[in-house]
Amino acid sequence: MHDVQEWLAGLGVEPTSPPETVHERPWSTVLRVPTADGDLYLKQEAPVQAYEVPLAVALASRWPDRVPEVVAADVERAWLLLRDGGMRIADAGTLEPFPRALTLYGELQVGEVGHVDELLAIGLPDTRLPVVAAAYEPFFERDHGLSREEVALLLALAPRFRELCEELDAFGLPASIHHDDLHQWNVFVRDGRVAIYDWGDSSVSHPLWSWIKAFDVARDYEVDPEPFRAAYLSALTPLAPEEQLRAALDLAVPTGRFAYALQTRRQFDAMPEARAEYETYLPKLLREVLTLLETA
Repeated sequence: MHDVQEWLAGLGVEPTSPPETVHERPWSTVLRVPTADGDLYLKQEAPVQAYEVPLAVALASRWPDRVPEVVAADVERAWLLLRDGGMRIADAGTLEPFPRALTLYGELQVGEVGHVDELLAIGLPDTRLPVVAAAYEPFFERDHGLSREEVALLLALAPRFRELCEELDAFGLPASIHHDDLHQWNVFVRDGRVAIYDWGDSSVSHPLWSWIKAFDVARDYEVDPEPFRAAYLSALTPLAPEEQLRAALDLAVPTGRFAYALQTRRQFDAMPEARAEYETYLPKLLREVLTLLETA
């Protein structure tokens, strides 16, 4: 903790009490830093998502109204000091701000199309459509906790998966940033400001794959997903007409679910200490992929 206190002192940050650990997880540790001007949060990244530090700085410079407010960053140590985002909408007990968050996020995706090379240089994983399409069959050469019968079924569906990827690619939507964890726990509201936090799972990807988690929110809360869908797609119309985006979204669900499983495996490989969690989560994801491909 001494190095943290020394770093804060060098920034001119004066805690009113010692920093305390909010959570300590394999991918990051977060400390709360009380100050006279309000709480700050220090996120100390594990190597698997160290790129979140330069990413947060870059996004804050371009989208200060909708991403975490960066107070300071140390790229070498992968430390990120953020201002308090307020309350997560999951804790607030209402999804009312979620459509607004999806609109803000869609606008950001449109704007970040021109920064794809920069995002890749920062270190975001490349999960663009051709990369994911090519990874499908090799992925199942490894053991992911499925039965042999399930693996055989998924491999038999490889031609269908490639076909869906080709149909999605035909819409010509450009790659952009993909948050990959855009749900009710990562949308914060403070004094009317809606902001999207926790960009550590981000990649450069097909933009519509971000719909997967938003759709899951609607499913988990048993609400109509259409207001979420409409809010999100309204922001993406600079890329294509809404009618085309809706058609592409149908293809994005089964293909994007596999892309998410691919990223989950990458994280699993980087964090063996999280084995117990991933050993149950990854097979569940892949069984969802199987169901989606069988009905697509």
